[in-house]
Amino acid sequence: MFTEIKELTNSLAELSKKYDVLPERELNRSIGSFPINLDDLSEGILLNKEEGLRREAEVKEELERKYPESEGYEIVSEAYLRDSDGRIVRDPETGTARRIDFVVVKDGKVIDSIEVTSQTADKTEQTAKETRIRESGGNYIRTADGSLAEFPENVQTRIERKK
Repeated sequence: MFTEIKELTNSLAELSKKYDVLPERELNRSIGSFPINLDDLSEGILLNKEEGLRREAEVKEELERKYPESEGYEIVSEAYLRDSDGRIVRDPETGTARRIDFVVVKDGKVIDSIEVTSQTADKTEQTAKETRIRESGGNYIRTADGSLAEFPENVQTRIERKK
């Protein structure tokens, strides 16, 4: 039995090098019980990534219609929360940064902030992390031209849930 566990652990370690890795407690929760069919695990990771990219593409198209570039809007993808000097701000609790899926900017100010997710994903911890970062001075993002755009206090990231 120990040999099987060691082989499985080695296989999972090799598989994880090909994909973004979930935090250990999330991985344990998502795997369930042993034995694991590694092909099923791989297919699940790829399907989840594919579905996430599809949802993001849908939302980006919606945002481009709602906030046209011709009217002075800029849609920034994967924007890190930064301080007023442009440095990425890390969560004081976890030590990690926060990257927001889409941030809409006009005249140097953030007017909309969107996190795209599935209908069932729990975003409680991510929202709390963003709040802590914002409280620590992470109230800016960098736009495509390198300038900083500020988050007004009244703009909070909204969760856009898609099938």
